[in-house]
Amino acid sequence: MTKLLVEAEKIIDSDGSIAKVLAVQDGKIVGKGANADFTTWIDAQTQRIRIDRGVILPGFVESHAHLLMMGQVKSQIDCGTPPNRCIDDILRQVTQAAETVGPGKWIVGFHYDESLLAEGRPPTVDELTGAAPDNPVYLVHNSGHLAVVNRLALKIAGVTSKTSVPGIEKRKGELTGLLQEAAALETISRHIPKPHLDEYRRFIRLGSEDCLKVGVTSMTDAAMGLGDPDASQMIWHAYQKSSETGDLKVRVQCYARVLSKESFVPEPLVSANLWAGGVKLFADGSIQGHTGALELPYFDRPGENGMLLFERDELADVFSYFHQRDRQIIIHCNGDRAIQTALDAFEKVLTQYPKEHVRHRIEHAQTATREQLARMKRLGILPSFFVNHVYYYGDRHQAVFLGPQRGARISPLKDALNLGLQFSVHSDCPVTPLNPLHTMQIAQNRVTRDGKVLGAMQKISAPEALHTYTDWAAYLGFRERYVGSLSPGRWADFVVIDKDPLEYSDVVPTVLSTWMSGECKYTVS
Repeated sequence: MTKLLVEAEKIIDSDGSIAKVLAVQDGKIVGKGANADFTTWIDAQTQRIRIDRGVILPGFVESHAHLLMMGQVKSQIDCGTPPNRCIDDILRQVTQAAETVGPGKWIVGFHYDESLLAEGRPPTVDELTGAAPDNPVYLVHNSGHLAVVNRLALKIAGVTSKTSVPGIEKRKGELTGLLQEAAALETISRHIPKPHLDEYRRFIRLGSEDCLKVGVTSMTDAAMGLGDPDASQMIWHAYQKSSETGDLKVRVQCYARVLSKESFVPEPLVSANLWAGGVKLFADGSIQGHTGALELPYFDRPGENGMLLFERDELADVFSYFHQRDRQIIIHCNGDRAIQTALDAFEKVLTQYPKEHVRHRIEHAQTATREQLARMKRLGILPSFFVNHVYYYGDRHQAVFLGPQRGARISPLKDALNLGLQFSVHSDCPVTPLNPLHTMQIAQNRVTRDGKVLGAMQKISAPEALHTYTDWAAYLGFRERYVGSLSPGRWADFVVIDKDPLEYSDVVPTVLSTWMSGECKYTVS
């Protein structure tokens, strides 16, 4: 039996309560309070640790991200802005990669964003072909919902101007190299050599090490396998192996990406650091990629409403299958038309097969209306908001994609709060950076990258923001008995930061150390 007494000037739990001492036994919290409360509990074997600087919070629970991808993109070209200011910057990287890997090898990149590039468009098929004529090139948009490729990649995949796959863009009958959404992306990506088991384990290790640096002790893989059954099974095996060997540094919950009832889904599992059982679907795409399904057209493209990937009855059929098998369903919905379709499907299934506390979820919920949020409350559906969009894309949502009124309402946290909805906020990393302290601050101040306040009426308070990355986030994943607070019975997962986040500040606090099961797993150098 191991006993640990953690002492600090301030220990803040998810409910805002303050303590001075945290008592830990065998990696789990047994109590908190003042020193005097534990005089009889302490014995000769008790280890005492004094945290002299900073305050202690529960370890953060990231409710929607992609752990394995976080590690995987480290070996890909960074096509983001910054560092790239224009298309030529990206093309130079492609050429350099071709010279490094040699002819015939795939060149993969991530994070391009045409709305931030000087030209206001992505690289074309001919530009990418000129940069690397002897290598297939596949560059993924920062949303993960689009990609651009060169002619060799199209040739390897057997794609021609006569190919009929939704999302493979053509202009005047000619391929542009732009791919939109899963069917088009997978037509090409299936030809990219898949990593082997040890590479997947390396990605998991790298991604989980990055989690610890920002205080995340409980993580999510919110679309395991991205719909490829072979990849899903191998990735799940990699998670299991990583859990056994210690390559997995944090607790992770995996949601298998499913395209149909026949998709691979792991058997339900709850262990100390690995959870599985839920499934992930996509109802639409990305607003900044013009593929999020909106009721009204895009502000900058009056004739376009985005892409709805499932009709109601198609969704209801898949929902029904997994709902009856007690699998939690989470579904990606950015646009209000996608949200409406998903809610219609959920209501159909829940009417036919009523169950309580199923905690099915709407992911991102960017343009959710008040009426849709009220409907979620009535149905027992929980939203997880991609509030990072306010900072990273809010200026362009308001000026380009959605217009002033819709843009100001993205991630309507205050509306959800007023309705009594329990919700989380998330990073969707690697789509946006993983930093819960920054994300919680975005939820409070709604300041964009250009320094403007976007939708002040949707701000929430600092204590409310803390809930969204601790106990509420744990609740959304059925993890509240294990993580998300410093209450007795939970794992002793906590983070030490240099400032009290409840004392509102424009400066994002810094993580000083991250602890799991009462052991320090990361400390700032």
